[in-house]
Amino acid sequence: MMLEEYRLKAQGRLTICREVIKGYQTLAEEAPNWIPGAALQSECRQAIYFLDQMEERLDRKLVITLIGPSGAGKSTLLNALAEKDELSPIGIQRPTTTGITVFCRAENDADVLLKDLGGDVVSIRTSPVAASLKHVILVDTPDMDSTESEKYRPVLEKAIGLSDILFCVLNAENPKRRDSIVFLKRFVDYYPGSQLYVVLNRCDRLQEDELKQVILPDLKNHLQTSWQRPVESIFCISARRHLQHPQWPQGEKPLHNFDDYRQLHGVIFGSLNQGNRFVDSRVERAQHLVELIRKSAALSIDAKREELSAVKKEVLELEKNARIAATDAMQATGAEMLTGIHAIFYQKLAGRWWGPVGWLVAIWARFLMAGAGVLATLRLGNPIVQLWGLLSSLVRYRKTRVAVTEASTGGDMAPALLKYRLTIQQAWPDIAQKLVSLEFRPSVRDISALLPDNRELRRHLTSSWKSTFETVVDRRAASASGFLLQLLFNLPTLGLMGLFAYQSVKSYLLQNTLPSGYFLHAAISILLVWMLSFVLLQIIIRFAGGTSLLKRAFGVLVNDIQADEKEWLSSSIVDEVDNILRLSD
Repeated sequence: MMLEEYRLKAQGRLTICREVIKGYQTLAEEAPNWIPGAALQSECRQAIYFLDQMEERLDRKLVITLIGPSGAGKSTLLNALAEKDELSPIGIQRPTTTGITVFCRAENDADVLLKDLGGDVVSIRTSPVAASLKHVILVDTPDMDSTESEKYRPVLEKAIGLSDILFCVLNAENPKRRDSIVFLKRFVDYYPGSQLYVVLNRCDRLQEDELKQVILPDLKNHLQTSWQRPVESIFCISARRHLQHPQWPQGEKPLHNFDDYRQLHGVIFGSLNQGNRFVDSRVERAQHLVELIRKSAALSIDAKREELSAVKKEVLELEKNARIAATDAMQATGAEMLTGIHAIFYQKLAGRWWGPVGWLVAIWARFLMAGAGVLATLRLGNPIVQLWGLLSSLVRYRKTRVAVTEASTGGDMAPALLKYRLTIQQAWPDIAQKLVSLEFRPSVRDISALLPDNRELRRHLTSSWKSTFETVVDRRAASASGFLLQLLFNLPTLGLMGLFAYQSVKSYLLQNTLPSGYFLHAAISILLVWMLSFVLLQIIIRFAGGTSLLKRAFGVLVNDIQADEKEWLSSSIVDEVDNILRLSD
């Protein structure tokens, strides 16, 4: 039960590592114009593939793989470890190993390799020594640089993908072959130091002093430089010495007895062949993969972080300037929207005002929509005049509705669209050159691919204006409809109406008869006060609405643009830069 719980926890840690790497992959994908992002995506996919393989065989034995160039002695080493000279064929013809040779305790130990590589490629071998391999299996691979390497390379790479521990076997007589070191670099990165070993075979062919004082230190430095990481373990061995029947070729007997074979044997049959090591090793490697991706991302970005941030700021500033320029172009044609703005403002007031003056505000709001033609339809007399009034009112209503719609959507957008595009196009070449120098694709120079089309740009402008305009109109209408202000304008009319009503009721109760002219004078007085109050309100509304309201709306719109960090470019360079910067965070 403890072992099962241990494995479940390990499974959770592998899942976390996978999600972290997927996060890096997603950020790289969301910066499609950044050239290093493609390489980082490839690394992430490779790392996720390795994680998938590890998770699938989390409870299976460790796969220890011998990999190296032709003539390095991989098969000889496997035979020596197996204590069976003919386990894996050796010889001078290359490639000797044309498939995957697996040395294991039981045949089902190699099930994963058989499943992924196929039975026609994998050969399973055993010997009495294999009984001690409780937690590991050993794998011999085809030469990576033979004349037929292209034929066997897919199998080789797949086998490496299924490996947990790498033993890179090099020929001590020529250990720094560039093709071998470069090929191995593609794979050794994916292994932590505790799971990567270098085996320097045929060391008995070199003088012991030269080996220890010159060749070995030089190789360590070379590998560290080439692989950009320290190599923790290098074993100097003579694999042939440990065969059952070495059969030394003429003139190739050992020059000395210096040999790390026993230490190498102890690692494979000892420390790696322990209890839960197969679980711990996979978790350790998963965490190494995360750290590898993190370092790879940071390496591509850290030196250019300040420049990327500066370019981002420059793009945001340019985009804001383009929007402000478009807003200025809209404001230049703003006079055409005044009729619609006036009608909208009165409609807002009509919904807020109460009392006698509120009634006139509501009537006037509707009158603005239909025009004077409505009155002609109410006149008695000439039917032709009435018909003309009806037609003119309908025409005026349609025109006013169009004016209201234009005021709500920002009016004629053509000048604004043109101004936005021109502002971006004039400044973009310099910014694009900076982006290219920061490893963005040259295609960013093509501004046509970045600018939104006219429909999208019109939608942005209309949405910004509509939101701002509605907010400003609502606030202005609210400030022009305060309770005290409404009370002040309604009180004279209501007071006068109350006074005349009081006098009428009083006279009725006292049975006094009021003269007929009293009611006419009362009606005229109330109407005059009522209309005077409305006229005074009209003066206030004229100051609050119209041109003043238009200027206020454009002022707020410009302020909103200055505070907005988003851009309208179709392919948001700012978002890409943000994603790139987040990669190193």
